[in-house]
Amino acid sequence: MKLYADIPARRVAQLFADLLTVAWVAGWIFVGKFVHEIVSALAVPGEKMDDAGTSLSAKLLEAAGKVDDLPLVKDGIAAPFEGAAKAADQLRAAGEAQVEAVSTIAIWLAVGVVVVPVLMWLMVYVPLRWRFIRTATSTQRFLEAGTGADLLALRAISTQPLHKLVKISDNPAQAWRDGDAAVLGKLAELELRSVGLKG
Repeated sequence: MKLYADIPARRVAQLFADLLTVAWVAGWIFVGKFVHEIVSALAVPGEKMDDAGTSLSAKLLEAAGKVDDLPLVKDGIAAPFEGAAKAADQLRAAGEAQVEAVSTIAIWLAVGVVVVPVLMWLMVYVPLRWRFIRTATSTQRFLEAGTGADLLALRAISTQPLHKLVKISDNPAQAWRDGDAAVLGKLAELELRSVGLKG
C-alpha cells in the first residue's frame, strides 16, 4: 500500500496534513474534556443537596427514635420527625436527579463538541487521502509489473489538461496509437507526477 507520494514536496504536504489531522482530533478531544469538566461543575449544588438531604433524613429518623423511646411521652409524638425525614428524602432525591441530569448533559455536550468538528474534517480529508492511496497503490503495481507506461500514457491523454499535453505532442492520441516511445514516456511521466509518483 502506497501511503505517501514519492515527490518530496507532496510527501511533506501529506505528512503535514496527517499530523494536522491528528492535532485537530486531539485538540477537540481536549476541548471536549474541558467542556465536560465545566458543565460537571454545575452538579456541585445537586451533590450538596443530596448530602444534606441524606444527613438530615438520618438525623430526623434518629431523633424520632429517641423521642419515641422517652417515658411518659405519647406514641404519636415522633410522627412530625418522620414526616420531616420524608421531606429530607425528597430533597436528597431532587439533588440526586440534578446530579444525574447535569452528568448526562455534560457527557452529551462534550461528545457533540468533539464529534461535530472532527467528523466534518474527516468527511473531507479521509476521502481525499483514500483516493490518493488507492490511485498511487494501483499505479505502483502497474509500474512494478512493467505494463504501466502505455496505460499511464493513455490515462494522461484522457485526464490531463490540454495545455500540458500540447507541450509534449501536437497529437498525443496519434503518438499513442503509433507507439511513439518518447511521447509515451513523457505522457507516462506527466501522469506519474500528477499522482505523486516517480517512474
